Amino acid sequence: MPIEGNTHRFILEMERFCAYQERSAFEIKTKLHRKGATDEQVALVIKHLISKNFLNEARFVDAFVQGKSRIKQWGVQRIKSGLRAHYIAEPLINQALASLSKLDVQANLQRWLQKKQNSLKDEAEGPKKRAKIIRFLLSKGFALDEILKVV
Repeated sequence: MPIEGNTHRFILEMERFCAYQERSAFEIKTKLHRKGATDEQVALVIKHLISKNFLNEARFVDAFVQGKSRIKQWGVQRIKSGLRAHYIAEPLINQALASLSKLDVQANLQRWLQKKQNSLKDEAEGPKKRAKIIRFLLSKGFALDEILKVV
């Protein structure tokens, strides 16, 4: 079955879109729907991208986890939430998160803790300051039990 002109244009655009950064199928669907593609066209484009290895969910998950951990220094909970927002399967999420070094996660937690403590250095010690630090670290994606060990 030959690919019609509009679908071919979508394929070329999405190949370029995927070529410079790992993408999820959800990102492709969203972008194509915004451009006015039909569900059938979206399915054809995604099938093509997967067959030509432009789109690979496992590669996307690995890149996402490593990038958010190393560059953004997010905690496991926030990374997991970000992957769920891309509709990634839970087993794939768990497998990728298992590859994260516990030492790196702990180092990120310590860095954020130090940063927040420095920003609150003029505030009096007490439950109010401790609550601010805990809320901040929770927003960065760290688990409460990890936070309570260091605060």
